Amino acid sequence: MPFAWTAIHLMNIVNSAGSLERDTELELSLSERKGSWSERRNSSIMGRRSLERTTCGDESCSLTGFRPATLTITNFFKQEGDRLSDEDLYKFLADMRRPSSVLRRLRPITAQLKLDISPAPENPHYCLTPDLQQVKPYPDSRVRPTREILEIPARDVYVPNTTYRNLLYVNPQSLNFANRQGSARNITVKVQFMNGEDPNNAMPVIFGKSSCADFAKEAYTSVVYHNRSPDFYDEVKIKLPASLSDHHHILFTFYHVSCQQKQNTPLETPVGYTWIPMLQNGRLRTGHFCLPVSLEKPPQSYSVLSPDVREYFWN
Repeated sequence: MPFAWTAIHLMNIVNSAGSLERDTELELSLSERKGSWSERRNSSIMGRRSLERTTCGDESCSLTGFRPATLTITNFFKQEGDRLSDEDLYKFLADMRRPSSVLRRLRPITAQLKLDISPAPENPHYCLTPDLQQVKPYPDSRVRPTREILEIPARDVYVPNTTYRNLLYVNPQSLNFANRQGSARNITVKVQFMNGEDPNNAMPVIFGKSSCADFAKEAYTSVVYHNRSPDFYDEVKIKLPASLSDHHHILFTFYHVSCQQKQNTPLETPVGYTWIPMLQNGRLRTGHFCLPVSLEKPPQSYSVLSPDVREYFWN
């Protein structure tokens, strides 16, 4: 669950940094009552002046004059999951762009976040595609790469396909253990792509994080502390095999993570299981799912069954 949040109006950054000198530092301070933009230059110019908030459409904003800048964010707002839903957060984001007293109800948190923003070169060096393929020339594999981001457009974009791509995105959203007995409160979810029921059937097709291997057999969500009904904000990116069978499925294992390790007691204790078969009537299953969670390990040959096939088995 997110601890705090803030917002950045990217078009203001683009327009402001484009009109300033090189190596400029922009400082964004959000107070309870209103947001204010100020500028602090690293050069000999010590004065400050406020940056006007401007609104422009995509057609009038240009990146040709954009110069490298450092953005400093100094204020955040605490996000309490029981009191601030995602829908409420979207409303606050809209209110931040105009004078409003709504932000007074939020609890500010003092912190500092610095972001270095610079335009991408026309031909970046040491580039990896969204599928982690090296773009030639790539003379030294030890150099820190530049990784392309795969866009998921709101509208269909019709372009010729030059590479084979078969990806699946998994976004665990929420879990309800409120009525379940036990002390499971620090909960994480392990996600695995399986081609059978044996634990060794987990496939190394999950994209790793920046500091990990390119592909992994499992991915974990962030641990939500002392919450029996947590919300998750993690995304798991999977490289689907070209050929799927009825045994391919996604296995979700729920763990309680102990804050203090006791003798002869593991830090992670499994507290539930569920899964999603990949195929239904020969077609890939996608969409939103509300799944029952089993107290015990799934039965034999479970991968070809729907997770709600035996209702008495579930909590």
